[in-house]
Amino acid sequence: MATIPFTLAALATSAVPGLVVFGVRAHEGDESFASAVVAGEDAELLVRVPRTQAAEVQQSAELLGIAALTEGPRSRLPFEVPETLGMTRAGDTRAVVTTMLGGARFEAEDLSHDARLLQPIAEAIGAIHDLPTSVAQQGGLPVRSAQDLRLLTTRLIDRAEATRLLPETVLRRWQQTVETADIWDFTPTVVHGSLDAEQLFVDDDRITGVTGWSELSVGDPASDLAWLLAAGSDVLDSALARYAQNRNTGSLSHLRVRAALYHELEVARWLLHGVESHDQAVIDDAVSMLDRMVGSSGALGAAFSAAKHRSPLDESEVTALLDETPEVADHLSDTAAYEALDEDRMFGVDTDFIEPLREGGDEEAEASPSGGGEPAEDGAEHMTEPLSDQLTQPIDDEDLPETPAR
Repeated sequence: MATIPFTLAALATSAVPGLVVFGVRAHEGDESFASAVVAGEDAELLVRVPRTQAAEVQQSAELLGIAALTEGPRSRLPFEVPETLGMTRAGDTRAVVTTMLGGARFEAEDLSHDARLLQPIAEAIGAIHDLPTSVAQQGGLPVRSAQDLRLLTTRLIDRAEATRLLPETVLRRWQQTVETADIWDFTPTVVHGSLDAEQLFVDDDRITGVTGWSELSVGDPASDLAWLLAAGSDVLDSALARYAQNRNTGSLSHLRVRAALYHELEVARWLLHGVESHDQAVIDDAVSMLDRMVGSSGALGAAFSAAKHRSPLDESEVTALLDETPEVADHLSDTAAYEALDEDRMFGVDTDFIEPLREGGDEEAEASPSGGGEPAEDGAEHMTEPLSDQLTQPIDDEDLPETPAR
C-alpha cells in the first residue's frame, strides 16, 4: 500500500505518461485516502490511493461523476472541477491522479447570515442545479423521481428505527415529514449530492472550485443546501433567499423543510454507520446527538410548522409571483372582438334591433293557434303600435282581446 509522498509521486509518473515531477508534499484531506500533492512542470497534481474498500467504492463513483462533467457542462459552472489525468495499479487497489484545485477552505460554522460568501455559494449551488438532467442520464448516473427520493428517505428512517435507539419524539418528527405529501411535490434537478464546506474552495469571497463528485445524480436540490444548517437557520434562510433570486425553486418553504430533514438524518446515517461497523464510540456519539434533538423541535420542527401554517402572501410576494407567471397570448383579432360585442348587444342587452309589430296591411296572416282553423273575427282587436321600451307593467285580463266564438 502506498502511504508516503515519494511513493505516491512514483505512482503518479506511472499513471500520467510524460509527467516530470519537480517536487512532492503531503496532502491533508480525507483520512480514508493516502494522498500527496505532486509539482509538475505546469501545475500541481493530486494523487490519491484509497485505504479502505469503502473509499475505493467512493473513488470509483467520483470518477464517474467527473467523467459526466464534460466540456459542455463545465462551461456552465462558475468554478473549476477536477479533471482525471490518469490511474495505475497500487497493490490491490489503484492510484488516481487529478488536477489540483486552488483556493482556501472554510468552516461552515463560521458563516453568518450576512456573510459575503453566501452569494457565491448560492450561485454555485444554483449553477449545479441548472445543469440539464441529460448530464446524469448520459453519464450513467442515478436519476430519481421525487417519489423515489421520498421512499429512500422513508427506508433510511425505518433502518434507524430498527436499531431501537431513536427517541420517539425524533422518530415521529421524521415520519410526519415524509408522510406529508405536499412537501415532496417538487421537480428533481442535477445535484452534487454530498456538498458541504469541505468540498468548496474559496478565494477572495469567490467559489473557485468544487470537488467530491461521487454522489452526482438527479435528485433533491434540498440535499445540497442542508449543510448550511450547521451555521444556523438564519444562514440557511439567507442562502435560500439568494438561491431563489435566479431560479424557480417551487415552494421555498417545502424546500426548507426537506433541507432540515436531510440535515437531521445525517445523525441517523452516523448511527447506522456505528451499528454496522460495531463501533460503540460512534454509536454513543450518535445517541448523544439524538438525545439533544429531543428537547427542541429544531430547524425541522420550525420549518415544518411554518410550511403548514404559512401566512398569506404579502404585496412583494404577490408581485414576484405575477412576474413569474407567463403571459397568455390571445389571438382574437380586434375585429372579432367588436363582432362579439355587437352580438352581445343585439341578443342580450340592447333593444335597438327589436322589430316592431307589423301594421294593418300585414295583418292577413293566419291568427288561429292551430294553424288550420278559421281566420279571426273582424271585430278582434289587434295591436298596431310598436311595443314601448318602457312598458313593463303586467297586463290585466280586461286588456286582453275577447276570445272568438267557435
